[in-house]
Amino acid sequence: MEAIKYNLPSRLNESVLDVIVENSMVSIVDSFGRIEYVNESFCSLLESNASELLGETLELLKSPRHIELVYKNLWKSIKSRQKWNGILSTKTSSGKSITLDTIIVPIKTDNYWSYVIKYKDITLHYNENVKLLERDNKSQTFLENMPLHIFSITKYGKILDANKKICNIEIVDVIGTYVYDHINPSCYEVLKNNIDIVFKDKIPKQFEFFDFDENERKTFYSSIISPVFNNLGVVVTATICFHEITDYKGLSEDLQYKEAKYRSIYKSLNVGINVVADDKGKIREWNKGAKLAFGYSETEILGRPITVLTSKKYREPNIKELIIAIRKIKENQDADIIEIQCLRKNGEEFPVEFTLNRLRVNGETMYCALMIDITKRKSLEIKLNQKRKDLEQFLYRSAHDLRAPFSSAQGLVNLLKEENNKEQAEVIIEMLSTTINTGKALSNNLSEASMISAKNYEDTYINFHKTTNDVIENLSDHENFKFIDFKIDIDVQQPFKSKPELINSIFQNLIENAVKYSKEPSENHTPIIDIAVKYRNEELMIVISDNGIGIKKQCIKNIFDLYYKSCDKDVSGSGLGLYIVKSIVESFDGNIKVNSDFNNGACFKIHLPQLK
Repeated sequence: MEAIKYNLPSRLNESVLDVIVENSMVSIVDSFGRIEYVNESFCSLLESNASELLGETLELLKSPRHIELVYKNLWKSIKSRQKWNGILSTKTSSGKSITLDTIIVPIKTDNYWSYVIKYKDITLHYNENVKLLERDNKSQTFLENMPLHIFSITKYGKILDANKKICNIEIVDVIGTYVYDHINPSCYEVLKNNIDIVFKDKIPKQFEFFDFDENERKTFYSSIISPVFNNLGVVVTATICFHEITDYKGLSEDLQYKEAKYRSIYKSLNVGINVVADDKGKIREWNKGAKLAFGYSETEILGRPITVLTSKKYREPNIKELIIAIRKIKENQDADIIEIQCLRKNGEEFPVEFTLNRLRVNGETMYCALMIDITKRKSLEIKLNQKRKDLEQFLYRSAHDLRAPFSSAQGLVNLLKEENNKEQAEVIIEMLSTTINTGKALSNNLSEASMISAKNYEDTYINFHKTTNDVIENLSDHENFKFIDFKIDIDVQQPFKSKPELINSIFQNLIENAVKYSKEPSENHTPIIDIAVKYRNEELMIVISDNGIGIKKQCIKNIFDLYYKSCDKDVSGSGLGLYIVKSIVESFDGNIKVNSDFNNGACFKIHLPQLK
């Protein structure tokens, strides 16, 4: 011991030796890892003496048995003058492997850094842990290869541990989920009841159930749930085991195939909406059509009450209709076709018609709702009702409006017969001409309105340059025409087929309105009408805008109504023009929009699809 002390560097304070316990294993190395001091215990462990070790590099600090990261962290810590603690391994002089719990402490003396290292031999404990780990790995491998699925669960079904992955879900992802997440919703109730019994009565339970695998094959399982007690005899968790017993149920492969086939056909149907619910109103099955209609996936909807699919606003009357239908079925009566409001996942409501049927599946009563989305039909009914009202108003107003010019013309003709003064006769003739023109314009508008639904118009390719020029030429007699600057931009590179008479009517009414409602020219204002026609992506866009008097904001919603007339300017008109335009556009499955800033003009945008 005295010899070893003699070799201790003199620059180290004697107080260092005071903290070294005689029974500890200690060494001191310089900043390059060369041994400067070792005590007897450490020499004995390495089966060497001090003279053999002093001045040599301590191999322990760069053992090849450890990954490189260990040494990177070790040297990074001590070079930063931080203490390091970890497990290192080396070999004795005889080649025996040893494992040491190692603490390295940097110490500064006379501006010189050294590292004091204290060791604890944990070789025996380390080797025992290695053996335990190997046994645990073998046990885990055994559990993973078992044909059973074993889970540790809480009373609420939350998975705390598992012996193997489920389908392609790794164990680490299974832990924390619920056992209900991995079985068919139809099995929820039987599983929950048995779990409740185990935790309440503290006894094991055995039961059977069936599910469907990823190939839609019906699979039977036997399950055992056993309680797990703490030291006070309280059930804290349960172990649940699932074992497939399909082969023992006598279900032939042929029957399995047929059931899977018809089940797949049912689920893939997307024509109708089919929803199957149990006697308690919980959804058990639904097909692709239901998924498309409501927007839920199977995992989101199965097991939930069927009422989640109904409109909240109409839920009470909807439930009443369902109750009436179920009661009729139970009384062996034919259930009526019911119309209810349903609710999509995104909150959108839509109407359906459905009929309810009852069936028995494995001893359980099920109800199958066969639904049809009638959104388009309801929309068509609304449009037809509006068209019927428009037609009634059209007939009434047409008769009234035509009576006026005819009566005026008749009166003027009678006056003309009795008038002998040539000048007065000319005045009456001018009035008669105006009246006839008014009646003619009204007659033309009525003719346009009636021709919208005509089916005998031939579809031909439209020459938009000619159509635009013809309309502008026809309007050249209008009193405002000579002041207007027309700007025309037609960019239709591909042929566009449609009904020329109806296309002409669109341009005629919109351009004529722009002319009628133009503002008088002044030093600071020139009336302008822009006409743009473009064809892109199988769709025609017509934009007709002006800088005239525009439309008041509160009037825009009414301008397409039948016989609506603007009172913003004293101009003649039948109130049919924009109604005709909108009706033609809708007959082509197109759309029309209008923007207007009052006293600054209006802009009409029309989109028309290419006729197939």
